[in-house]
Amino acid sequence: MQTSNYYIEAYDDGFFPVFYKGGRGTTVIAGVEVNSELVVSRLGITSVRVDQGASQRAIIEISKKFNGSIIILDGVTYAGFDVVDPRILASTTGKGVIVVFQYPLNLQRIKNALYEHFEDWKERYRVIEEVYSESMYYNTPWKPIRINITGISREEAFNVVKNTCIYSPIPEPLRIADKIASTIAKIKLRMYHM
Repeated sequence: MQTSNYYIEAYDDGFFPVFYKGGRGTTVIAGVEVNSELVVSRLGITSVRVDQGASQRAIIEISKKFNGSIIILDGVTYAGFDVVDPRILASTTGKGVIVVFQYPLNLQRIKNALYEHFEDWKERYRVIEEVYSESMYYNTPWKPIRINITGISREEAFNVVKNTCIYSPIPEPLRIADKIASTIAKIKLRMYHM
């Protein structure tokens, strides 16, 4: 695969205080589309209420306005414990999805937290557990990460990760999305408390 044939999308969410959990506040989801030189060609930003299940829909809506062929996600939990299912994302958008896990997940701890706070905990946990369990290790020059692949070949996904991990084990489009989402979320929080 040549990345020059592709626009790549990445999505991440912004910081929020703990007391926003359970729908008591909002955070930002930022989506970026980058070209073959990893320069941002499009940007989409939206607010979602924390833990209320709107993140997947928000990502799909932003993606409709983008031209990417591949979507990169930072795990499958957004805006607290919203779950983004890469299979639904791939089938709805027609795009391949790469889920990046930068750190190991403690599935038992996640399961306990979901059980304590969500009526639909079984469905949320099912997605997290399946996607993480089906992920595979990929060795970057910095450290191994885990990736889950939906809708594209392993070779294609590995090439995307290889060609986009420029400064760190985080693919560059995802790093950009993270910086944008975090910065906007912090600005919003500061304005709210002024």
